Amino acid sequence: MLTLNEPTAPSQPRDLPALAAPPSGTETTKPPAALLAEAAPTSPAPAAVPAQDGAPPAAEEPPVPAEADYVYEPDRHAEDLTGNADFAMRVEQKVPNNQGTVIGVQNNHEIQRLRGTPLTDDWVRGRLRSFASNDETTKALETILEAHRVVVIHASPGTGRYTTALHILTTLRMRSIRQVRRLPDDKIELEGLLDEDTGWILDLRHETQPLPTATGLHLREIADHLRETRSFVVAVIHTDTWASVAVEASDLDHQLKPADGLRVARAHLADQPLTPSEVDQWLSDSGITSHLQHATPAMAVSCAHTIASAVTLNRSTAEPKSFDELVGFVIQSAQNWRSELLKWHREQTDSGHRTYLLAAAVLDGATAQTVYDSHLKLGTALEDTPVPTKGQRGPGIIELTDTINADLGTDDCVRFLRPGYAEAVVDYFWVDRPHHVEAFTHWTAEQAALLSGDLGIRLADRVSQWVIRYTLTKQSLTVLRATATHWAATKNLSGHAVDLLVAAAIDPQTGKLARDKYLQWASAPDQPPPDERGHTPVALKRVLAEAMAQLGPAYPRVAVRRLADLAAHTGNATVTQAVGEALMAMWDQEGFAERIRDTLTAWFTAPQHHQTAAARRAFLHLAERTGPYGIPILLATDNSGPDSWTLTGWRRSLDDASSSQIQGAVNAWLEAALAHRDLRTTIVTTFTEAVFRSDTDRTYLAQRYIVLNHAANGWEPAHAGQQPTERTRLRDEVLIAIREADPTAPTHAGDAPTRS
Repeated sequence: MLTLNEPTAPSQPRDLPALAAPPSGTETTKPPAALLAEAAPTSPAPAAVPAQDGAPPAAEEPPVPAEADYVYEPDRHAEDLTGNADFAMRVEQKVPNNQGTVIGVQNNHEIQRLRGTPLTDDWVRGRLRSFASNDETTKALETILEAHRVVVIHASPGTGRYTTALHILTTLRMRSIRQVRRLPDDKIELEGLLDEDTGWILDLRHETQPLPTATGLHLREIADHLRETRSFVVAVIHTDTWASVAVEASDLDHQLKPADGLRVARAHLADQPLTPSEVDQWLSDSGITSHLQHATPAMAVSCAHTIASAVTLNRSTAEPKSFDELVGFVIQSAQNWRSELLKWHREQTDSGHRTYLLAAAVLDGATAQTVYDSHLKLGTALEDTPVPTKGQRGPGIIELTDTINADLGTDDCVRFLRPGYAEAVVDYFWVDRPHHVEAFTHWTAEQAALLSGDLGIRLADRVSQWVIRYTLTKQSLTVLRATATHWAATKNLSGHAVDLLVAAAIDPQTGKLARDKYLQWASAPDQPPPDERGHTPVALKRVLAEAMAQLGPAYPRVAVRRLADLAAHTGNATVTQAVGEALMAMWDQEGFAERIRDTLTAWFTAPQHHQTAAARRAFLHLAERTGPYGIPILLATDNSGPDSWTLTGWRRSLDDASSSQIQGAVNAWLEAALAHRDLRTTIVTTFTEAVFRSDTDRTYLAQRYIVLNHAANGWEPAHAGQQPTERTRLRDEVLIAIREADPTAPTHAGDAPTRS
């Protein structure tokens, strides 16, 4: 089912919003009537829960950079896999001076969207800024919504389903627009959508399993509830997925026909730095029109941005290319320059030239001296150390730069003026030389760490985008893992490693693969075991824990499980600290303490051993964490006695005699009892009650007594001739209390507490 937190505060009742198109004449009300590419950022496939209800994030989304600040260079692989032109644009942004925030900012926006935070007006306007109109589609959707409050937009990927949903809800002038998701294998139950005057987007685009058979019927029956809240639901889904459940709700659906590719491209080029005559010239060229003839809207958007990139780059050179050459560039870019690069590599067999090409692609825009020096280091990393030349033997920088089809500007910087060419060079290398991927990623990490100023951060951003796109294309995390591992070990790049892991985990195509792999990495040992099975380096585990803290709002169960496994399979203090900080970061977010409690409660009694074990580990990490004045965060401070959930956690944790985490948690609680006498009774009572099976079953479990006894003595060991102290008195008080709780224990059994 769909689960939600408490709804936002209801607005004052008002009339239903009019279904007619809003009046024109203002920027905020003019309907864009979009029928283009899926403009929303990618969203994870089968996924959890909508909506972290409540207020939007405190910080508003930063404004989209001006067009002059970046150039879009879409790539056909990203678009083919996602059907999402916005993602293609996102992974190909060139941001010259963004201080390393591109991937991280996108991750944050996407997670906020996935958790159901109301979409900001700026974000929605940005998605709908330059779309082609289709009034017939708008009218058809309005008619269905007026009758049923629900409409199902279905089509193939790349046809504009999500964007159309945004558009229709914008024309209805809803107070807020939010997204709702379905947990894997759960029913779709929308009665929990309580917000008033809200447009809900039920995003089912990436469902890979059949929907519950009652889905269509439920969508029909929810109409009365939506009328009461003056809200609407727009579901977006693949046609094949909808067909299996559409019988009982055929009057709710609308099959979205893709807009004409040429019209889509024209609408997007109108928003680019091209004159009307330039747009006409491009869209009347036979090569471009042929390419757009059967293009999906997403492909057309990608083509438009490639055209804009080609024009912008050409304006920056002292020797501009002819229009026909630029057309060839756009068509080659759509093919990822593969045939062109294959031809170049066949002609240029010298490894020095190839290495210079790769270094220049990675460092696109760097000074010639930097590129030259770096290509020497890259050759060494690839076990092909260049032979030093004497005097002026061999090609110099100018000749090398010309050989690789790059431009050496008057500022002595090496740039590629072909759209998408630098990225294509790296793609070609990854595919062509997979055995060098690890050495290459290690070299990029070194370069990003060593380069001065913003150049290192820009390099890390660029490589991050390429790695994500490669992961999408190949459905393999090999390159991502190698990159994240090397960056995790570099102080100023560890944040980029975290961003990489998060980006892969929230993507609809790689998300499930990434999240499953992260579970394997979390469960592997820190060091290679004797049987040579896989291990996960400590640096990677540390950034994985940090990534889970960011992922938690969108996938709380996934994050808690992997954090618990990280805690159980490490002996490294930095990993343990990162796990604790991640759990605390999630715990401190509004509404998430209860979600973590609910998750662990379900796992405490789960039939699967791995879930009960994960619940114990996660609980003990929380039990060990303290707040101000050293008071454990799970300890009730109102003298009302032990908290029921906390007591359950202690009971389940004490069932594992082999846990090494027990000691740390017991230590934290006993230190608190020592420092705060007013908490002493609650703490001693908690430990005393923990030895019983449950609140209702008063069976005394000797195993729990043994574990607690061992932990108390671990906190303050007992030895002969020991002088009494506050610590020994507290230890003995706990031991006597848990011993005397045993109904079979003799009245005066055991040691008496030490006396002063």
